[in-house]
Amino acid sequence: MDSGAKGHSIVSNITVDGGSTVFSPNIQGCNTANISMPVNSNSTPRGWSAKNEVPLAPLRNKNIKGLMDKVTDKKSFVQQNWAKLVQKVKNVEELADQMMGHGLTNEMYSEIMTCKTPEEKMRKLLQYVTVTESCCNHLFEKLCELQYCIMEELIQ
Repeated sequence: MDSGAKGHSIVSNITVDGGSTVFSPNIQGCNTANISMPVNSNSTPRGWSAKNEVPLAPLRNKNIKGLMDKVTDKKSFVQQNWAKLVQKVKNVEELADQMMGHGLTNEMYSEIMTCKTPEEKMRKLLQYVTVTESCCNHLFEKLCELQYCIMEELIQ
């Protein structure tokens, strides 16, 4: 598929066999434009491959350092945006992984992972790592790296 100069495209060949299940892709991006995903739900003979084309929106460069430089008091920022971070951040596990050794102990990590919902996990993570300035700075950096679009929205 030729997407021209305006965007990028992905062409995906998916083969499902032996009663396997295919889940929809996880599409993340700041500027997700139109997404076209034709689906054929009919059963087909074993070993058949389905070709699917999914155009993506134009990709923007992430200026993580520029985003981080816009906020001087990162601890205050996190505290002021606590509720929005709890509501918006869904991949808390990856964030918790990055916080190990930076204010998060094995016991704290285990407690976070026992929470049932992403919101509960994020609340618990924020309770643990917003105590000191250095932990909060590391959290802010990891949020900018892993949750760029959310942080960009909150900083604007």
